[in-house]
Amino acid sequence: MTILRARLVRRAALLVAAGLAMAGCDAGRPPAGQLRFRTDDFVIRVSSETRPTRALEPIYWRVTVHDAETGLPISGGQGRIFATNQDMKTVSNGLEETQELGTYRSNLMFVTAGMWAMAIQFRRDSTQVLQKTVDWTQDILSADEPGNFETPQTTRRDQNPTVLDSAAVPPAPPAAAPKKN
Repeated sequence: MTILRARLVRRAALLVAAGLAMAGCDAGRPPAGQLRFRTDDFVIRVSSETRPTRALEPIYWRVTVHDAETGLPISGGQGRIFATNQDMKTVSNGLEETQELGTYRSNLMFVTAGMWAMAIQFRRDSTQVLQKTVDWTQDILSADEPGNFETPQTTRRDQNPTVLDSAAVPPAPPAAAPKKN
């Protein structure tokens, strides 16, 4: 019985080790849609939290900033995200620090659909020079037409006993005919 038990323990340990190895295979990949940029002093990662990115809707961006040499997150920094399209329309907004170390959020509302050239500027504090990432292009889809929505339909009846169900209300008596003189 001890040989059988030893084989079972070895087999279980092998399965656990294989599972851990498989789980760690994807650990180094960035999240889908995340872009990585490097400036003189920073490594900046940016991703859109709003998908799909449509015109005339607020698009939220998540930006993480780390020191290029030490890899430590930069908190208390200042920056902005901005974009320009082919017609030279420009949108920009400042980065707001979040509770997560080295993570900032911002939102932009694009006025038209199409390709937009985007970039980020960032600095450690107000005494430093803003460092700009290289430009990237972002495809902004057309907005939904105004009023292009449907009211949700529900079949659930109100459970409040003070509200009368229309089927439970007795019909009103017919109106009396007016008297003729």
